[in-house]
Amino acid sequence: MVLVMQTDAPFWRSLVFEGIDGVEVEAVAASFGTVEVVARGRAAGAACPDYGRFSSRVHDRHQRRLRDLPLAEQGFAIRLTVRRFICGSADCPRRTFAEPFSRPAVSHSRFTTRLNHALERVGIALAERAGARLAARLGFGAGRMTLLRRVMAPPDPQFTTPRVLGVDDFAIRRGQTYSTVLTSVEDHRVVDVLPTREAGPLVAWLIRHPGVEIICRDRAGAYAEGARRGAPDALQVVDRFHLWQDLGRAVETCVAAHRDCLSNPMPSGMLPQDTQPASDQPRNDAEPVGRRAERKKAVHALVHELLAQGHSRRAIARHLGWGLNTVLRYANTARWQDTIQGNRPRPRPNRLYPYKPYL
Repeated sequence: MVLVMQTDAPFWRSLVFEGIDGVEVEAVAASFGTVEVVARGRAAGAACPDYGRFSSRVHDRHQRRLRDLPLAEQGFAIRLTVRRFICGSADCPRRTFAEPFSRPAVSHSRFTTRLNHALERVGIALAERAGARLAARLGFGAGRMTLLRRVMAPPDPQFTTPRVLGVDDFAIRRGQTYSTVLTSVEDHRVVDVLPTREAGPLVAWLIRHPGVEIICRDRAGAYAEGARRGAPDALQVVDRFHLWQDLGRAVETCVAAHRDCLSNPMPSGMLPQDTQPASDQPRNDAEPVGRRAERKKAVHALVHELLAQGHSRRAIARHLGWGLNTVLRYANTARWQDTIQGNRPRPRPNRLYPYKPYL
C-alpha cells in the first residue's frame, strides 16, 4: 500500500524537525513499512562559509536521503532537496556551496542528528554486536561498525585534576600483581592507573597534578606516605567501603576467637578464680556440612596430595593458578576442618587468657 498526501507544513515541521523553521515539508509517502518525508529548505539563500557573503543564485539541486528515528514502529526517512548556491565573490576558491542544514543532519551524513545521538547512546551502553542486535529490534537498522564509529566520534573528555581524589589498589593477577587506580570521587570517573601500589608513583603523580584538596584512600601505609609527600596540604580521609570492610573483618576475627564463649556461656557473677583455662573447656567438634565444606575438603586433599608427591608450595600455586597465601593456608593445616574460620585452632593460652571473660 502506497499513501502520498500533502501535509500541513507547521504540524509536520514540529513532528519531524522539532524547533527548526528552515525546512518545508512538502509531502509524506508511506509504503512497505517505511515512511518517507519530502522536504526542502525555506530560506531564500545562504551565506558562503568562506567569505560570509549572502547569495540567492542557485547553481543546481541535489537530494539527500536521511534516515531518522522510527515512526509508529515503521522505518522513517527524509528525502531532502538541497540547493547549491553561487558565491558572489570573484576570488572565492569554492565558487559554489551547498545549502547548510546543520540541525537536521551534519554535512555528508546519511543519518539525522537525533538518530546519531540515539546510536551513540546504544553503542556506548552495549558496544558493537550487542548494540547492533538492540538497534535492529528498535528499528534503527545500524550495523556494528556504524555503532563503533558513533562511539569513536565524540572528542575525548578534557582532563582536569580532581578536587577529591580516590586512591585504591586492585589486582591485575590476584596475589601476584597489583596496581593503583586513581578516581575522581565527585563525578565517579577513573582518572589514571599507576603501575604499582607503592608510594613512589603516587608521589610523582600528585606532584605533576597539583590542586588535589582531599585524598580518600585505604589504610595502606604506602598510600599514606605517598599522599603526605606528594600533597602535604591535602586532607586524608577514609571512605565508607574501607570503614565497613575493616569493621567486618574485626568483628569476624573477634567472633571467631570467642566462639567457645558463645557456645559455652559463663554463669553471671563468676569470679576470675572460678574460671577454668581454655584447655579444660569442651570444644565444639561438630563436622561442617554443605557445599562449602565439601569444596574445602577436596581442595585440602588436593594440596596435600601434591605436597606428598614432592612439589613445593610455590610450584603448586603456579600449577593451580592460585595465590601463594591460599596454598599456604591449606598446606599448613593438618585437618581440612581447620581451614574454616570457626574451626581453626585456638591461640596458645597465656597468663591473661583465663581472666579474659572477667576483663
